[in-house]
Amino acid sequence: MSDVSSHEDHDCQLALLCQQLARLRRMHRGPVGASGRLVIDRAVRAAREGGPIGEHLEALGLLPGRTADEADEGAARGTTLPPRVADGAPHALLGRHVCPRGVCTRREQRAVGEERPVCEIFDLALRFDPER
Repeated sequence: MSDVSSHEDHDCQLALLCQQLARLRRMHRGPVGASGRLVIDRAVRAAREGGPIGEHLEALGLLPGRTADEADEGAARGTTLPPRVADGAPHALLGRHVCPRGVCTRREQRAVGEERPVCEIFDLALRFDPER
C-alpha cells in the first residue's frame, strides 16, 4: 500500500516540478542564484532518470512548509468548462494537455491564443488528451 502512495507522491512531485521549472529557472538567474540552479539541475537530472526528487523540491521550497502565496502559485488551475461556443463559430476541442512521456500527473487547460504548454523536464510540448 505504501508503494502505491509513494508512487502517487512521486507522480505529483514530477507534475509540480514540471509546472514550476520555468519560474524556478527565472528566479535563480545570475550569480545570486547559482546555488539554486545546482539544486534545480539535480532535480531535473533525477526526474529524467526516474529517481526521487522530493528532497530537491523541499530545498527549492516547493513542498510542505510553503507560504500561502507560494502554495497559490503552485495550485492547479480551475477545472470548470469553458463557455459554450455559439453555433456557426469554430468549435473548440475540449480536453487537457498532459505529460508527453506519461510519467507525471500534470494536466493543463490551454486557453485560446495561449502557447502550447511545455514539459520543462523533458523539453517537450505537452500532449493533448481530448475529453471523451
